[in-house]
Amino acid sequence: MEISEVLLLSFVSKRIRNAIFDMRFHFKNSMETFLKLGNDDETDSLAYGVFYVGEWGTDAIKWKFGEDSEDVKWEKVIINGNSFECSFEFDDGVPKMWIKDSIRMDFPFIIHSHFCNLFRLSTDIRVSAELNTLEEFPNIRNVHSLYIVSALGATGCMTKLNTLLSSIEISDLLQIHPYFTEPLSEDIQIWKMKNVISPVAGFFTREHFLRFEGQNLHLFGRDITLEDLRTFIREWIEGEKFVQLESIFILAFGEDENHNITTAQLMEGIESKRFDAERRPAVLEFTDSMRRHFEEDSMEFDDELDIERKTDGRLATVECIDSTFVFIVWPEEIIRNYRQNIDVN
Repeated sequence: MEISEVLLLSFVSKRIRNAIFDMRFHFKNSMETFLKLGNDDETDSLAYGVFYVGEWGTDAIKWKFGEDSEDVKWEKVIINGNSFECSFEFDDGVPKMWIKDSIRMDFPFIIHSHFCNLFRLSTDIRVSAELNTLEEFPNIRNVHSLYIVSALGATGCMTKLNTLLSSIEISDLLQIHPYFTEPLSEDIQIWKMKNVISPVAGFFTREHFLRFEGQNLHLFGRDITLEDLRTFIREWIEGEKFVQLESIFILAFGEDENHNITTAQLMEGIESKRFDAERRPAVLEFTDSMRRHFEEDSMEFDDELDIERKTDGRLATVECIDSTFVFIVWPEEIIRNYRQNIDVN
């Protein structure tokens, strides 16, 4: 029996189909696809989900892998020209497919491509993987975003992570939640990644920080000292380094020794200015590229210190409170529009 694309669409439950089209209507281009390795119910090896930016959304389809068995009724399925055998389940409202183990590493990409074509979604591949599933990472060598989460009892964490990060290219975001005390392999140039979130302790070192070439960096940074922050600020002002930077958030820098350091103390000896309503707004409305990395849509900066880059006059705001370092570069468009409005009024 062959199941065409039309029949496969009918396999996806009516509730899921309606949710998908409803999300596309309301959220338009903000809807994205997501591959998840490891599931909360501890039954499926891999699951395919659908979500919109900043929020987990609706599971569209799940799958399991198994060896050939007389107890399984296999049917031939054709997706995007690929033919393979599977079996179906509808037991919990989310459609499931049993897939023969022989295509374990290729099926996630096949089903992802199919759904992107079917619903005219972005083909960017976003993957969430638990550490104990990294050996089953599908045959994908280029991903938009990679989210790594820890699982209880996971062993050989750094070996698995180093192997994975050495074998794929991440075009946008690496987000890691496990607590690592070991550094990455020297072969992995994490400071060159576009956006990095939540690496902790020795995982993202002070050397990585002072070489960062990306846009957004949010992390716990006990290895990063007060003097490292001052070096970073001075070099940003000179304008030769950190030219792509949009934001930096570093929590718990320098262990506990800097817990009471204020912004003024951090900026001692560095040229800065107090907030001036003629130069910038008091509230930063995040751009689309920044919004992905913040829980809120804006932040208020009306009592912090500003610095200016020598090469192009770009403004940045600096804040240091409770051993947390905040550094925001103001988007040129926001500054330009704000000043034009002031001139008009």
